[in-house]
Amino acid sequence: MERLDIPDDSWSKKAKESNALLENFAQLNNWEKHDLVKQTGDIRTYGRCGNEKIFYGALFYSIHEQRAKGSITYGPWSSNGTNYVHGGAIATHHDSIAGTLVTKLFGPCVTAYLNINYKSPMSVGSTFLYECDVKKVEGRKIFVENKIFSFEHEQVVGDASALFVMLKKDLL
Repeated sequence: MERLDIPDDSWSKKAKESNALLENFAQLNNWEKHDLVKQTGDIRTYGRCGNEKIFYGALFYSIHEQRAKGSITYGPWSSNGTNYVHGGAIATHHDSIAGTLVTKLFGPCVTAYLNINYKSPMSVGSTFLYECDVKKVEGRKIFVENKIFSFEHEQVVGDASALFVMLKKDLL
């Protein structure tokens, strides 16, 4: 699959600024970038689609710190019909970002639960910072916490807690 050129000309000024901040943070702290790829065919992964009408962004992670940060700008196809981002799109990003991190750290995992607190409406076209931290590991259980920050208003607009379970080797 072909890697997406991130950022590209379709990105807003704020999205490019937020991506540059994350790129600098990642370089200074030896974090890795999770590459998005162009997907073709009938089956596509929402969290990796990179279509500006849905969303666009970038994701960085640290194996050592067990953390991830991503910038997301939601496009018009993520709207709930009132120019705010649909709660399902937000939930999907909580799950996708946390799932990407725990899979990179521990191998294949599945979501056992995802609890989300929506604290403020998120406007379509705005740029948000997602942060994800592994809080605890108990056997095959991985507990994570996420926060979403508004780049425009510099406030927490949502958070989530999740439990992921590492798949047993015989299920792979």
